[in-house]
Amino acid sequence: MALVACPAQRPSLDGRGGQGAGIGAGTCGGLDPSACDRARGMLSAATAFSSVKHEYILDPTSSFAPGRGLERTESGAWSATTTACAEPHAPKGAASIDAARIDFGFVGVAIDNVLVGADADLTPYFSAGGSASVHKVRLVAVAFVRDNDPQFFDASDEVSAVDGPAAGCACGRATHYVGAVKLGGLLSYETEVRAVEVHARALDFVKARIEAGDARVTETRVGGLEVEGLAGPGSDVARPLSFKVTTPVPIAYAVYPIADVCKFSLPAPEVTPAPLDFGEVPYGKEGARLLHIVNRAPIDLFASYRGNLIDVGARASLDLEVRWAPDGDANGCEAQVREEAIVFTPRDTRLAVTPRQQSVRVVEHVRTGRAAMAVRVHVDTGEARAPDYRATARDLACPPDFVASGCRTENAQCADGGHACTDGGYALAAAPSGSGCRFSCSGPSSYLPLASNYCRFDAVVDCRLRCGAK
Repeated sequence: MALVACPAQRPSLDGRGGQGAGIGAGTCGGLDPSACDRARGMLSAATAFSSVKHEYILDPTSSFAPGRGLERTESGAWSATTTACAEPHAPKGAASIDAARIDFGFVGVAIDNVLVGADADLTPYFSAGGSASVHKVRLVAVAFVRDNDPQFFDASDEVSAVDGPAAGCACGRATHYVGAVKLGGLLSYETEVRAVEVHARALDFVKARIEAGDARVTETRVGGLEVEGLAGPGSDVARPLSFKVTTPVPIAYAVYPIADVCKFSLPAPEVTPAPLDFGEVPYGKEGARLLHIVNRAPIDLFASYRGNLIDVGARASLDLEVRWAPDGDANGCEAQVREEAIVFTPRDTRLAVTPRQQSVRVVEHVRTGRAAMAVRVHVDTGEARAPDYRATARDLACPPDFVASGCRTENAQCADGGHACTDGGYALAAAPSGSGCRFSCSGPSSYLPLASNYCRFDAVVDCRLRCGAK
């Protein structure tokens, strides 16, 4: 779809250093061309994150408080209660933030403050409030940075024991509570809609809204989030995404069930990054990455992974190495996804905790393919008194998903007495040119009618895997 001229940009601050780029109606929701390209790139990337867990509540304005009770309504939205169900166990400090490590990266859709996957049906989220209710629908990219001093929680005085078959605890009408603050960055494309307008899959609706000429879409960036690797206009290439946060700010909170602060409870440890991206690993090679495990329980645990038991101290963290050697037979680059589970159990088997174990799912991504290949073309002037050496010029390039790593010639034969085109005025050229290689042969001509000059060689471009290469 061609971009048309847009009205001048009308910036507005979001209160945390983010700047909106809301513009009047026009093609691509009124966004300027660069913002439109980013939005379309995010639409292409969103499906890759459909399997990533996203139990977070977006709150760039810090209107929620850690420990506050939350009720999950039938529509899937979060409603804050009046009670504080949990108390932070440790103070926070800015020095604990490691902005270079991204623990959570996600591209998807948000309804008000709720993250949903690309395949989610939006209808239930708009069932409350009637058909005239207005909601914010956003295409979002979020990234949380590593917190080396995470918040832990204990039960507040509002939490009481529950007897009976469903023994546990309760905190008024709350089903969950606001957990650890997540610092990072956010990039969003936001529009307001009435509930009656929404009857579609999340990604389909947002795409239609952004591409609508009469819609108004606002771009907001918080925390200086940059998302590198978004597909360009008209591209369907699956590219690796890289998240970078320059000025981390509070943008969200983890959401934990009330059961996590019950007496003798075993809360699920946090395992990041999510997803775990191995980057580019060719067939036959092995990639290695570190998983960061945070034990939120006040007891020591064993982590069972691939037949090994790893000690995880109470309210402590560690890094676990994960390896992957992908295989396959694709001609180019292919994206592979696998899932693994880490099972956590109390180190002291005599402890009566609920549940008896926690299994945490780990989603892993890799881009893979053949490590190398060669493009080969035979060049031959034919024999003549004065061959057309200009016809030997060749520009060769690697196929998609590969880049040139070397230019060379093989099987060179010229009328130079078996010196492989290095004598008698002959010369071969093989040099990088643009995204590939340029080859040519030069040589002598003769005035003698029966003279025989010629140049023959194989032009070879060595190619190495680089996913998304053009």
